[in-house]
Amino acid sequence: MKPIKILIALMVFATAVTAQAAPLLNGLALEQQFNKDRYIAAVYSDTLADSANVLLDNNTTRKLEVRIIADGLSARRFRNQWMEAIAINNSGDVLSGQAENMVTFANLFKGRFYKGDQLSVAFDGNSGRTTVSLNGVKMGQIADRNFFNTLLRAWVGPVPPSTDFRDGLLANGNVDSGLLGSYELLEPSADRVADVTASLDAQAEAKAEEPEASKPAVAAAPAVKKPKLAADIPPPSLASVGNAANEAAARTASQPTPNKPAPAQRRPQPKASAEPELDEEDEAPLTADMILARQIYHSMLLRHTYKFIRYPKRAQERGQEGSVRINVSIDSRGQIREIQTLQESRYATLNREAREAVERAGPYPAAPPQLVKDTYQFTVPITFRLPD
Repeated sequence: MKPIKILIALMVFATAVTAQAAPLLNGLALEQQFNKDRYIAAVYSDTLADSANVLLDNNTTRKLEVRIIADGLSARRFRNQWMEAIAINNSGDVLSGQAENMVTFANLFKGRFYKGDQLSVAFDGNSGRTTVSLNGVKMGQIADRNFFNTLLRAWVGPVPPSTDFRDGLLANGNVDSGLLGSYELLEPSADRVADVTASLDAQAEAKAEEPEASKPAVAAAPAVKKPKLAADIPPPSLASVGNAANEAAARTASQPTPNKPAPAQRRPQPKASAEPELDEEDEAPLTADMILARQIYHSMLLRHTYKFIRYPKRAQERGQEGSVRINVSIDSRGQIREIQTLQESRYATLNREAREAVERAGPYPAAPPQLVKDTYQFTVPITFRLPD
């Protein structure tokens, strides 16, 4: 009997060690655009929490995971939207300090994701390393203890994709059973895993065979002074409705401005199933300076938009709150080309005001020289929240 007891004790110990080694599921959140499910995001942590501050402890082992629901999803579009959220949820000093790491991270995203794909961003609290994998295949690693929090703040910071998205991730382990069931069913096929493995192997071989003359001479490169980032973006919350600053902004926005173009005409919404393809040839190679320039410009565009937001009086009286996300396309001069509602609240009044605020904000500040192209797209998250 004694050997059996020892064996059982060893099995229990091994199970406990394994359970301790694997982060726990803290929360799940569903991402939608055009009322179409895109992916389910998950946050795992050694320490379950309903507070962003607890999850942002950079000595704790954690993991972010994305499981794709859409039939196809542009990896670059996914990356760009994540980087927009990073820009408005991190301080200027953090963004400047992480610019090189962001280049490394951004360049991992190529091609398209497909239904069942599992993107993992895992942080080791002991080593401080962040490992990025797709369907269990390692894509890259970043050895900077502070980098993971730069990514996580985009999801649980003051300006998340939506308040429901953040609340879902800060669930302290109390996840929705229906969403969990859908999440667990999303797995890549064996053929898809093989394709990812072959693609990453081919990229590694091509990089290894790259002539030395074509590789950048990092040691000889002159030091580049990073541009100073604008002040941090305040949360797009209208909780302080009724104060003098908000009322003055509303009056200014409501008054006709001389020589200002008329608001952009509303265009029909695209079909929910259609996500535009992005041509990989259209984008120049990313650099730290390029990323910082985009982050600065994006912050400027958001600050400009927030000046024109009003909290509809009718919505205030009815206690209506919600989050809306608008995608805006502008030309190099800042003229609005197209406005699309990516995500709506439950209330038509709030949805309409978010769109009209963007229309009133046009024209936008012109794009900086290093970002000049025919069309520049950015996302505006707007949260309508009443004072507690």
